[in-house]
Amino acid sequence: MSAVRQIDNHQVFPDPALRLAVMRIPEHGTSGQHSHTFHELVLIVDGHGKHAVGNEVYDIETGDVFVVLGDTTHGYPEADKLSLINVLYDPVHLRIPLADLGSLPGYHALFTVEPSLRRQHSFQNRLRLSIDQLAATTELVAEAEVEIHGERRGHRFMAVTHLMRLLCYLSRCYSQMETPAARPVKQISEVLGYLERHYAEPLTVEDLTRVANMSQSSLMRQFRAVLGRSPIDHLIRLRIARARHLLRYTNDPISVISDAVGFTDSNYFSRQFRKIAGISPRDFRGR
Repeated sequence: MSAVRQIDNHQVFPDPALRLAVMRIPEHGTSGQHSHTFHELVLIVDGHGKHAVGNEVYDIETGDVFVVLGDTTHGYPEADKLSLINVLYDPVHLRIPLADLGSLPGYHALFTVEPSLRRQHSFQNRLRLSIDQLAATTELVAEAEVEIHGERRGHRFMAVTHLMRLLCYLSRCYSQMETPAARPVKQISEVLGYLERHYAEPLTVEDLTRVANMSQSSLMRQFRAVLGRSPIDHLIRLRIARARHLLRYTNDPISVISDAVGFTDSNYFSRQFRKIAGISPRDFRGR
């Protein structure tokens, strides 16, 4: 069996200070599988074909949008007049500020849940854009493309700004999708969005099962399949992430921060902080 081709950053990002690129492939032929460390947002502009992820093969057609996360092995074993746009980006290097985007279930659905459950749900939960939505999406990509290849001062900032607009628009499109096939993905995505909005409140697993409209066993199983942890463990990690931000950018006492992120016991907060961050809240602030 031949080795999987690895695509390196320098092959797709000519500007090392901007790990963002757009590849337009108007006549995509068949291709073997490859992998890369960056993320790839794929827009099927026209035609149809098959997309392979590992040993799984799925049909794709005009309007389909899906995300290939870094280190995923994928390729196109069949293509019939297939035209696509690849938006390649490294979210860590670009330092994209998510702000309240995490509160939008469609964001989690498109960029976290669907890629994780793709095999289990046979790719039935992908985003499929209408003609108008596809036109709006390609326009956003074109605006980013102009800045990526531009020479005006601030072009890198503007390119990332357009990428953020694109991510938000597609997240909203997914949130509006009402197909029955998307229901399992949207259920977990609703829980993730709810946790982002209500992390400081005294939440229980029973609260989350009502949000998801799932049984507790189904919620726990699906949540672990996506994130590799329980909903409550994820909630604690969200709280600690917010606490780190407050410790870094405010002078509030640790006890106040503990309460602000949802911990009623500051000693328990300190234990969880050390468990996740590997350091106490006081030492973290000191550093």
